[in-house]
Amino acid sequence: MDTAFTVLVVDDDAAVCWALEQALASAGYRVQVAADAAIARRLLRRAPPDLVITDVRMPGESGLDLLAWIRAELAGLPVVVSTAHGTIETAVQAVARGAFDYLPKPLDLDRTLAVVARALGEQSLAAAARPGGPEPQETMVGTSAAMQEVFRRVASAAGTDLGVLITGPAGSGKELVARALHRFSASARAAGPFVVVGCGALPEAQAESELFGDGERRGLIASAEGGTLFLDEVSELPRAAQGRLLGLLGEGGGDGRAAAVRVVAATGRDLQRLAASGAFREDLAWRLKVVTIPIPPLAERLDDLPALVRHLLARIARRLGRALSLTDDAMARLRRHSWPGNVRELKHVLEEAAVLAGGGVVGAEHLGLPPAEGAAPAPGQLRALLQAEAGRLCASEPGQVHRRLVDLGETAAVSAALAHTGGNQLRAAELLGINRTTLKKRMDELGISADGR
Repeated sequence: MDTAFTVLVVDDDAAVCWALEQALASAGYRVQVAADAAIARRLLRRAPPDLVITDVRMPGESGLDLLAWIRAELAGLPVVVSTAHGTIETAVQAVARGAFDYLPKPLDLDRTLAVVARALGEQSLAAAARPGGPEPQETMVGTSAAMQEVFRRVASAAGTDLGVLITGPAGSGKELVARALHRFSASARAAGPFVVVGCGALPEAQAESELFGDGERRGLIASAEGGTLFLDEVSELPRAAQGRLLGLLGEGGGDGRAAAVRVVAATGRDLQRLAASGAFREDLAWRLKVVTIPIPPLAERLDDLPALVRHLLARIARRLGRALSLTDDAMARLRRHSWPGNVRELKHVLEEAAVLAGGGVVGAEHLGLPPAEGAAPAPGQLRALLQAEAGRLCASEPGQVHRRLVDLGETAAVSAALAHTGGNQLRAAELLGINRTTLKKRMDELGISADGR
């Protein structure tokens, strides 16, 4: 280890400074500490270190402000940004302003030391993205390694017009990632339209005219010119429309609009496997997935659950106009659930619980989750669960009880049929006793992916 390397740690949390100082000193680095950006600037002017690690939220100027100053005054100095507020906006802003890397808190010291070693060994900056557009109503939250990788991929891909394929189960947040790619797009694209196309809901006979238009009307693709076209569940796009989409993306002639529209696609299915079976064009599959952003199911990132719950409860509290909190028992109950509906399900559970918790304290008894998982309930137990759910809905959503219970039962039936047929919608529709068009429409309305999740 070259003991000449000096690292400046900027953080208003003395405990974090101490922990980093001990870990870095043990690894052979010299360490300086600053409690805010103003002190850090004085140290930087006096004798620039070899690396800066800065928190984002501090008294006075933020770590992102300090990063911008360093880029202007000491352009070659690598900066690593850390924060306990792990949102996609923070990650993109850090990368866009020239951060070498982004570390979520609580800091993993082994990972931190690895990033420090890499930053001091290679001075190249991470790929830049340009933030822009309005503040989102919803955002992705998470400090787990899997979610930080999602954030990094968004930050790297946002400044390009390369094809992006977002993969993940239903309810995991694929549209939120697509909107982030649009918001942080280069040039003026972020100010352009963001058009969502639910490919599974397109009638097969009218799919081409809906997308590309005809002599009588403008298609959805034309509506997205200057912005982003988001093809949700692109695996369900009819075969004929797949060929014309390939042309739009610059292969096979096209119709001249490839540069005017950025296409971002999403699916819960394996496009390469579908291509191998002939159900999807292989050339289009490769064209769509120049960059792949996989979103993990919530069950695989339960470490993010506390941050997600805080974020969602804060939004719900603003909407309800009152403070909300969650008991330890309720959090433990949330951790034990398998979350087949992912973040969408978590959001619904918390919204319902917040309404039922009249005093603002959400307990385990307010959560509309089954008391035990794994075994299917007996018929009598199932009826009792449905009655309990109906009672909760009577209290929280009068006038919507029948619709919500029908949706609940239909979701279970459709998911089971798709699972039983391996995602074959025609066979699933036959099992259910409905036609395929109705099945695809209800799947889209209920948020069920092609594999039944």
